[in-house]
Formats: sequence, structure tokens, C-alpha cells
Amino acid sequence: MVRLQLPDPAQRDTKYLASQERLVMMVRLHWAILLPVLLQTLGAVLLALAANVLFATQDVDAGFITTLLWYFALFMILRMLWKVADWQFDHLMITDKRLLKVSGIFFRKVQTMPLSKITDLTYNRDPLGRLLGYGEFVVESAGQDQALSKIRFLPRPDRLYLTLVDMTFGGAPSPAGDD
Repeated sequence: MVRLQLPDPAQRDTKYLASQERLVMMVRLHWAILLPVLLQTLGAVLLALAANVLFATQDVDAGFITTLLWYFALFMILRMLWKVADWQFDHLMITDKRLLKVSGIFFRKVQTMPLSKITDLTYNRDPLGRLLGYGEFVVESAGQDQALSKIRFLPRPDRLYLTLVDMTFGGAPSPAGDD
């Protein structure tokens, strides 16, 4: 049996760290980011299936329409697989000096913000985020608009928030547990 082993992001992306930098925390974005594409794909497959059954029971020759719908469903399945693979490679890294968001499969994109430049950190959780366990950070920095101004779908946001606040502003208590 052949097993597909994806590389560990911690090992793969340590090349983005400076020589004197220490990795404190690394998280992948929450799986809820995949819900819209999953629901869209499920809708496309159900539409193709319903049209196939409807045309078959009505004895209507709609081969072109059903073929087109099945090709659309196949396209949506492939799109979903791409989004899942892309999600697998995206993550947020917190070091003792910077905040890094690494993304992309073939073309890697690394967005950074020095912790010393963070002036304000806003933490938001909507009701669905509270239910599923994700949150959003709005990061403000001194001076200009930064690439990491809004980071959505962060897992374990309470723990992540306390870690980031402690490293940025100092003095945060250790988290009581996962939310």
C-alpha cells in the first residue's frame, strides 16, 4: 500500500526564519474556511444527480444538459480538492520577533509583520466561530497599512490571542485551556 506523506510545515518553512529567531507557535487556518467550497461542490453534485434522475424518469433526451452538469460537478470537485490542498499548505507562524503567514502551493507567499510594529490587536469571534472554534484578528501597526491587517479563520483563537498579546505587549496570563 502506498501512503502519501505531506511534508511537515514546521520543517518545510523554517527556511523563512532568521538565524536568531525562535518559532513559538505555528497553526494551520481552521477547517471552517473550506465550508463554502464544500457546500458549493455538494450543491453542484446534487444538481447534476437531480437533473439526471429527473430527465431519466421523464423519458426526456437531455444528454447534453446532463453531460454538461456532470462536467460542471467534476470541475467543482477538482476545485474543492485544490482548495483543500492549498489549505494544507497555508499556516500562520509566530516567532519571538515576527508574525508570518505562509501560503501557496507552487508559488509560496510569505507575509510578515514585526511584533514590535504591532500597536493594536483586535480579536473577533462571530457566533459560528464560537461554535466551531475559530476567530479573527485585526492587527494594526504603526504608520502604514500592513499585509497582515486581517487574519481570519484562526483555530484556538483564545490561546493564540494570549500568546500574541504576551509576546507583543507582555504580561498576559497563560491560557486556561482550549476554547
